[in-house]
Amino acid sequence: MQTGESFEEDPEKFEEKWALLRKGFNKLLETIEGGFKCSIENFEYMTYYAVVYDLSTQSRLDLGMESVTQTAAKLYQRYGDILRQYLAERRPYVQGSAILENMVSRWSNHKIIVKWMQKLFAYLDRYHTKHNALDPLRECGLKCFYTEIYDGLKSNLFDALFEEIQKERNGFIVNRTLLHDAVNLFVEMGLDAPSSIYERDFETLFLQKTAEFYKIESSRWISEDSATEYMRKAEERLLQEQQRAQAYLYSSSEANLVRCVEKELLAEHQTTLIEMENSGVVALLRDSKLSDLARMFRLFNRLPRGLEPIAVIVKDYITEAGMKIVKKHAELPELDFKNYVTEMLDLHQTYTHILKEVWENHATFHKAVKDAFETFINQSIPVNNRGVPVSATAASSSSSSGSMEPNSASGTGGPPGQPRATILCTTNSTVSCAELLANFCDLLMKNSAEKMSESDMDDLLERVVALFGYISDKDLFQEFYRKQLSRRLLLASTTDENERSLISKLKLKCGGPYTSKLEGMINDRNLSTETQAQFREYMEARSINPGFEFTVQVLTTGFWPDFKKNDTLTCPDSVLSMMAEFRKFYDGRTQSRVLRWVHSLGSVTLKAAFKKGEKELSMSAYQACVLLMFNDRAEGVQAGDMTTALQLTWEDVKKALQSLSAGRYKILNRTDPSGKDIKETDHFVVNDEFAERQRKIKIPTVVAKINPKATAVVVQQVEEDRRHAIEACIVRLMKSRKSMEHTQLVSEAISQLSQHFKPDPKVIKRRIEDLIAREYLERDPDKASLYRYLA
Repeated sequence: MQTGESFEEDPEKFEEKWALLRKGFNKLLETIEGGFKCSIENFEYMTYYAVVYDLSTQSRLDLGMESVTQTAAKLYQRYGDILRQYLAERRPYVQGSAILENMVSRWSNHKIIVKWMQKLFAYLDRYHTKHNALDPLRECGLKCFYTEIYDGLKSNLFDALFEEIQKERNGFIVNRTLLHDAVNLFVEMGLDAPSSIYERDFETLFLQKTAEFYKIESSRWISEDSATEYMRKAEERLLQEQQRAQAYLYSSSEANLVRCVEKELLAEHQTTLIEMENSGVVALLRDSKLSDLARMFRLFNRLPRGLEPIAVIVKDYITEAGMKIVKKHAELPELDFKNYVTEMLDLHQTYTHILKEVWENHATFHKAVKDAFETFINQSIPVNNRGVPVSATAASSSSSSGSMEPNSASGTGGPPGQPRATILCTTNSTVSCAELLANFCDLLMKNSAEKMSESDMDDLLERVVALFGYISDKDLFQEFYRKQLSRRLLLASTTDENERSLISKLKLKCGGPYTSKLEGMINDRNLSTETQAQFREYMEARSINPGFEFTVQVLTTGFWPDFKKNDTLTCPDSVLSMMAEFRKFYDGRTQSRVLRWVHSLGSVTLKAAFKKGEKELSMSAYQACVLLMFNDRAEGVQAGDMTTALQLTWEDVKKALQSLSAGRYKILNRTDPSGKDIKETDHFVVNDEFAERQRKIKIPTVVAKINPKATAVVVQQVEEDRRHAIEACIVRLMKSRKSMEHTQLVSEAISQLSQHFKPDPKVIKRRIEDLIAREYLERDPDKASLYRYLA
């Protein structure tokens, strides 16, 4: 085999081969820098590739691996030298924006050159660099650009780049493609770690200068502009910076840049902005500038906990608005519960709308609105010396809570001088929102059928229940509502659909046990309808015909409020006979159930013949029994005799006579009136001259004086129920835990009970002491604050 001559022994041949490669390199430069007007032919490319191959492999057999490695190392060295030389000859010396184009162009060309050189020297890259742990040719070529061009000009490049960005921030149009390529140069200088050089040489300084720029700009804005104008500018700037980052910055910079701008524009001036006198949060709420409120929400929602200071102001503002309503109604001569609740509903609807549409139901604002409403909704309204005396001509009956029931579909008053139906009449010192809201629901249920569509009613009930959710004394509302519901159901002044709709919403809010009694009352009325139909069949089967319609409603004692006890009304014989028949019928259908007649809730329709025509008079059972006494006594009846004959108290007889003789419909005449007040010695006769255009007339009942203890009785009953609820809760907790610390027991009891009412820790402590006395619990002998459950 013929051996070739070593390049190590003949340097001239190496230089000859290298000169050929240099010629090819120069042609490559000419091609690239000339815009590819000329090109390297394929045969030339193959020639250059063969030269590299020969220099890398020649005389392998004769010279051994050592000489070949030396030749390859020399070739590798020359590769780097030729790149460094060409770069040094083309180092840009321009300043300003021109350096961007020059650097971008040089870098772009250099990458192409390195790519071609990598192909030409592929054999060297494949063996020599890999086996000798050297930088690959591509990495070596790119590093040459870093050392010869970038490292010396990176400061100039940054300054030129930031100057262009500042121009764009000031409203000038710049070449974003050029800026993108210039920024990308910083990224690509990091080679396999793109963000390292970029962050060190560009991003850190860029963010620092950006912060300085916006610090100056925001200081100027805050001194010149209103909060709304400042926020408009800030939002615009943030959008611009976000778009800028997406257009030509590295992907990791967007979040960093936005945070930097947010800090300078928003975080540093938040307190000043939200408290600004004529354009801060209070002004925006006062003037209903929802778009500006939404902008403020969007901006400060960007900051960690940025919404909390705004929520504090919102809470205080709503609380102040609610307290104004409370104080306004506390100072009025008459407390109109309809107006009071309506204003609260309107206030809640306003901020519910803002919460949904502006604050996107954010939890921070949801809590602020909730806390604000809970603050003033649970304020008791003082009503000292504002009790409205009800004259004997009042045309409505009193509910058990001391409020006037409406006497017209509109819920507004009767003749002049009488209190409106929505005026709360009470001699109690304060009234709770629970009572006012219950009265409002009572009025709503009575008037709903004539005034509202189904959808409007459902919407209003949703708003009422939402307001109800803020009341801490939900059990107090329940008791007032239950008493009023009982009257509505018994007097048929409501519809099952609306009642069930409201109860279902309350059930969804507070759970099944809260509404169980209310649902039981409605079910009782429906069952009474079935029972009445069966009783009618019972009478027909026995050919019993009383000559009048007799209807009985059977109420379950546990569901309904406590009514008048010891109701000893002496009914007419015909009614007594039917009562006996019904008792016989009912006892035959049930076992262990006792009937107790409550005549005070009964109603009667009488046919009355007057000289000017026959009338149908609807009235209470007490009023009817008083009138029936005149059938056999044309000469009249003395008032005092009625108490003995009917087994009623004088107070009940007096109220019946007031409504029949001094109301709008004067069915009776007092023969010798001696003052306005009715006395037991007064004598009454039928008013034969009674005339009224209507044939059917409803005689209203009247309370001569509002019972000041009515609300107190309800509150007392609720307090008693609360004591039982607290004890039951304590026992449940102790039974499941066996032993608990005092503070933990009180805390968990409050947490469980707060759904229905806000228990007083002192009351809980008293209940614990009582349970210890009754041997449900005991104190740990070694630790007084630890309780143990006794099975």
